[in-house]
Amino acid sequence: MPLQEWVADTLLGRPSHWMRYLWAGIMTLLSTFVVAVLWRQLGAIADPGILLLFTVAASTYLAGGMAGMLSAAIVLFCSFILFSHPLYPFRYSELDWRQMMVIVVACPVIALMVGSLKEQVDRLKLVTREAQILRDEIRRFETVKEAQYLCELRFRLMADCMTDYAVCTLDANGAVKNWNTGAERLLGYSGAEIMGQSYSRFFTKEDILARHPERLIDQARFSGRAGQEGWRVRKGGGRLRSRSSLIPLKSAQGAAFGYLLVVHDLTRLEEANLATLKAQAELESVRSRLGSMSDKPDSPA
Repeated sequence: MPLQEWVADTLLGRPSHWMRYLWAGIMTLLSTFVVAVLWRQLGAIADPGILLLFTVAASTYLAGGMAGMLSAAIVLFCSFILFSHPLYPFRYSELDWRQMMVIVVACPVIALMVGSLKEQVDRLKLVTREAQILRDEIRRFETVKEAQYLCELRFRLMADCMTDYAVCTLDANGAVKNWNTGAERLLGYSGAEIMGQSYSRFFTKEDILARHPERLIDQARFSGRAGQEGWRVRKGGGRLRSRSSLIPLKSAQGAAFGYLLVVHDLTRLEEANLATLKAQAELESVRSRLGSMSDKPDSPA
């Protein structure tokens, strides 16, 4: 194992492969020693094979499959000594020989089976952890989506109440993405007709030739806001006097992903100004007439 991985495992509290082998070996030797004392010296247990097989199974589950095979090898080696005659090493009675053969066959099988079970459990834990992370991401995405929907709903309700304003959102290239009732009333297009179309169709031919739509987008992107007062073209070719404002919509990283277009209808204001000028002219005419009448001399009786 590389030194960096060993240091990382040590600092994070994760046992390395060599540490697993060491702990499995120490645990197996201690268990074998305890079994030998309980069986040979104290006579407290009748069959040491069950405890030895349990030691292999526990070592394999706690330390992994390869560490379990090491534990099985230690148990097998110790069994040749543990089950032999106390006075004549490596000589076995028939019963001890049968017990030792059971251990010889069962230890590798248990190590393989428990090791495979351990791998499946670890894999299941990993899948469960990844599934939990995925559920958290889905829950976070749903929360963000719900918040975005509420923001869009508030914006749509507010925009629909502004009947004297055409409010719509554009993408980064100036294509219409959202359309409100005021925009439909002022400019004459329905949402289905204008969605995906460039907002340059609201400009006169002179403004298009002068590249005013592109200049407004560039100005909004670099200055944070752009505005222009002039004529806008309605559906069917009619014109209206308005003031247009373009505000960039930016992401959390500060990049502009679209624009908010607000068109204020100045037709009523223009009509009011014309009516005011007309009234002032009529008033001046009346004043001049009254003045001329008052300046005439009185006729003799």
